[in-house]
Amino acid sequence: MKLDNKELIMKFEKELLNAIKARTKIVQIISYETLRIHGAVIKVANELKRDLFVWNRIDGIRKWNSEKGTFIEEDEDKKQSSQALEFFTDEETKNVIVLLEDFHPDLQEHEVQNIRRLRNIALSNFQDKTLILSQPFPFLPKELEKEVQIIDLEYPNFEDIKAIYGKVCNDFKIEYKEPDDDFIEAALGLTIMEAERAFARAFVEDGELTVSQIPIIIKEKENIIKKSGYLEYYHPKETMKDIGGLDNLKDWLKKRGRGFDKSAKEFGLETPKGILLLGIPGTGKSLTAKAIGSEWQFPLLRLDMGKIFGGIVGESEQNIRGALNIAEAIAPSILWVDEIEKGMSGISSSGSTDGGTTARVLGTFLTWMQEKKKPVFVVATANNISQLPPELLRKGRVDEIFFVDLPTEEERKDIIKIHIKKRRSNLDKFDIEELAKASKGFSGAELEEAVKEAMFQAYDNAEDLTTKDIKDAIEKTYPLAKTMSEVIEDMRKWAKSRAVMASNGKPEKLEVKTEEKIPKLKQEQYNNPFIK
Repeated sequence: MKLDNKELIMKFEKELLNAIKARTKIVQIISYETLRIHGAVIKVANELKRDLFVWNRIDGIRKWNSEKGTFIEEDEDKKQSSQALEFFTDEETKNVIVLLEDFHPDLQEHEVQNIRRLRNIALSNFQDKTLILSQPFPFLPKELEKEVQIIDLEYPNFEDIKAIYGKVCNDFKIEYKEPDDDFIEAALGLTIMEAERAFARAFVEDGELTVSQIPIIIKEKENIIKKSGYLEYYHPKETMKDIGGLDNLKDWLKKRGRGFDKSAKEFGLETPKGILLLGIPGTGKSLTAKAIGSEWQFPLLRLDMGKIFGGIVGESEQNIRGALNIAEAIAPSILWVDEIEKGMSGISSSGSTDGGTTARVLGTFLTWMQEKKKPVFVVATANNISQLPPELLRKGRVDEIFFVDLPTEEERKDIIKIHIKKRRSNLDKFDIEELAKASKGFSGAELEEAVKEAMFQAYDNAEDLTTKDIKDAIEKTYPLAKTMSEVIEDMRKWAKSRAVMASNGKPEKLEVKTEEKIPKLKQEQYNNPFIK
């Protein structure tokens, strides 16, 4: 899918231009990409016919020279932040844009003079001066939160990456050939510097830059995404054929997958937003997320909500914005949020325990889900319905909410066949029906473990795998359904009116004999506030 980069670049430049025309005194640009910021600010300065000065604590103050196409030394002695602000407020400094790079260390609590100077600038009557703060992540003291306009520079898109491809070709003396769209799209989600490094590495390793080097680009992208700590670029091997049952969910996904086609948009269909998969642990929710990535051939990003939360003020909110920006940059993509309830478990007490951080992160995520324009399909899974905030369950956030129940007898037959077939080619020698009846109440994960245990038993006995081995393993297993039968029945009651069943079969009644009941762990005791 080719993205219209010009529109996005113009959007950023127009936002900056309008802010300056509206006489906004201080603007903060959030981005790691210094060169892209320079390019945008230079264009805006030229449009407004203003002089552009850049300051950092190493080079002092430099001035942009349009004729030479470079920054030239203006005053290298002004390396202190206070001197940069004095330069800006000097009466002789007129009709200018002053860009302060990495100024955030000079805005800490103890920097009271700098904070006061900036407040004075924000309240001043300057009509021909604009101060721009450039930094890789948002940071502002509370005193300036109402005085500064913040603008995010989005990740580079198709044409940006294509330009970097051309630069690498020039730097390495490679004959320029029009790149394949797939090659350029492989680098989406990288910054300019990261893309340049990935292309350079691909050329150094293979001596060319073609679609054959896409795996190298993807590997480099994976390493960079992993550095975030909260995103993982997942390569699914699982397909829909690896999922037993869940026919309603499979049919729905097959239809919605067509919604990303160009013809669907022309027909008037909206791009699918995502699904919420609720249900019992081990019933195939995560497996489904992986299979969607394979089925649709979209990049699959796994988001760890638990790792989103950081200790520094504002870090958690920046982490979730960064994750969502990456997902959009490589769109069309799938954002898989596994066990989302774990990241949202403190929402009810967020205001008193974490200063409202969990609530703000949830608000950012839900607003994005509601308003996102890029084709990012969200697959959120949850085991514990009681920990989910009601806002997430509201229609409109996702396209549909599915409840994934324990497999029926027919579905257990399919699941058992899938796991035996992975290990043995001859299914005829196994009594699948007997095994399905013996495993009532088993989840898909428990059936898989039973087959694995049977394999070990057969290996120890120096015999081939048999129906008896699997049945023995099943009989030795105490499934979760027996421990949490009341919980499962309550979840079913809740889902009956609030979700769509992922399977078309009627759920089997759980029969737990009194003498089978055993003491429960605290985490197995479940109280669902949604059940009335």
